[in-house]
Amino acid sequence: MQFTRKQCPDWLTSSVLLQVVALVLFVFPVQAVAFWPFSPKPHIQAAAVAPPVQPPVLTVSEAAALRTEIQGLAKELSRNLADADPENGDLGKGILICTFVELKKLSRTSSLGRYVAEQLMNEMQQRHYEVVEIRKSQAVMLQEKRGEFGLSRNPAEVSQMVTAGAMLTGTYTPSKDSIVINARIIDNRSAKLLSSATAIIPRNQLTEQLLADTASVREARPEPLYLKKLEL
Repeated sequence: MQFTRKQCPDWLTSSVLLQVVALVLFVFPVQAVAFWPFSPKPHIQAAAVAPPVQPPVLTVSEAAALRTEIQGLAKELSRNLADADPENGDLGKGILICTFVELKKLSRTSSLGRYVAEQLMNEMQQRHYEVVEIRKSQAVMLQEKRGEFGLSRNPAEVSQMVTAGAMLTGTYTPSKDSIVINARIIDNRSAKLLSSATAIIPRNQLTEQLLADTASVREARPEPLYLKKLEL
């Protein structure tokens, strides 16, 4: 027996092909879309759903934040005075502002202690108190290419007589995460405490730099004694 191969008509082939494509789309829709030549490109889809650009986060300057804390310290000192009148009150005879020192050792300070005193000098003067500058030199020192210097810490260059009715000073205590600053105003004649205030500032990059040059006051060493045996 001999079999002959008959060729299928074109319309039948096309019909079978369409049925196969429809079956694949129905059974495997996800896989079919992935291989479909007219499907959108992955990078186009990703670009369409890209998240919006977030605005930059604004940070407060560490120096501005420290100045705000010192301003609050000065405000509390003024509020705690029994008589805060700048002319006839507790500070009517002037106030002298000294460097803040470390609580553990009262002869040790740093740039932080000097900065606190410098900023409090400005704050008290803005409140119309008479602030006395003890570092004023008796003469202006001129140096070429350096400038004119009117402040000094050399005892031989500053005035030996300073008149002020009160003194503003204080201490600071560094801890692991913060620094506690205690300020006080003392009557120079009676040593009476006129006012006190406390501020807590964080330890950050700025305060670490201000604490980096911590040093103690140089103490004068006694002169050595030389003993000579007398021969009689």
